[in-house]
Amino acid sequence: MVNLKKSNKIAILRGGISDEKEISILTANQVYNTLQNKYDTVLIDVGYDCKKLVNDLISCNANIVFNCLHGSFGEDGQIQSILNYLKLPYTHSGVLASSIAMNKIISKNFFKSFNVCHPKHFNILNELKDSHYPIIIKPICGGSSNNLIKAENKEQLNAFKIKNKNNLDKFMLEEFIDGREITVGILEDKICGIMEIIFDSDVYDFKNKYQEIATHIINPELNKKITEKLKETSLVIHNEINCKCLSRLDFRYNEKIDEIFLLEINTQPGLTINSLLPEMAKDNGIDFLKLCEIILYNARCEVI
Repeated sequence: MVNLKKSNKIAILRGGISDEKEISILTANQVYNTLQNKYDTVLIDVGYDCKKLVNDLISCNANIVFNCLHGSFGEDGQIQSILNYLKLPYTHSGVLASSIAMNKIISKNFFKSFNVCHPKHFNILNELKDSHYPIIIKPICGGSSNNLIKAENKEQLNAFKIKNKNNLDKFMLEEFIDGREITVGILEDKICGIMEIIFDSDVYDFKNKYQEIATHIINPELNKKITEKLKETSLVIHNEINCKCLSRLDFRYNEKIDEIFLLEINTQPGLTINSLLPEMAKDNGIDFLKLCEIILYNARCEVI
């Protein structure tokens, strides 16, 4: 952890090389606009030129890095490895936790090892039985619900395969769980809030997150058993993956069988004006500046 002082210089990473670049820019801009009035801050735009990135990090003389990158390179352990090499304390999780959480197949195997209920998954190249439909098509590594598609039948799945024939190895199939969308936020390694997300479509996709914003209900009506199971499961996975300070875990709750299914864990939840964790924090009396300071205070480097 860092000793957060006004004299600290904070480098905020913005942009990146994934299809979540737009969200990273929104997050970084909000963090920068919040911190700049109190701390010495600098924005570093991240692209494909890794040599420039390293030079920018060294030349800016920052004490702490606030990682606002999302998706590939930003939250999968790659930028974390660079920051470890440079011995710069950085926010959010480290290399291993980031890489496990980012890969949905690896993370599912991790959930299974702790007997956490989760949707079944299938290789996209395998033939499915009719009983498997509807099915969810999703990237193996990705976030912000980009390219999240529900296929109702074999014809729709085959159409997707034809359209994406050159990139099929980047996608997986997942059992569709009918039910309520529930997310659990963790801050300072403790439960920050439970929220239900209500939307018109069958899947909580990019459109519902950032364009036609879904309805968010903090502390939704759930029976005590499910509420406790959400908290317990979230803390177990957060801690066992070795997440740092914050994460957000997404579930589906099937009321018919009274069971929750863990969809994924996000090591770098969005920090935009429409993001879920800041809304939970605010409900706990933590404004956005305080939230950023908590995240910065918990920044660290994995290299001693």
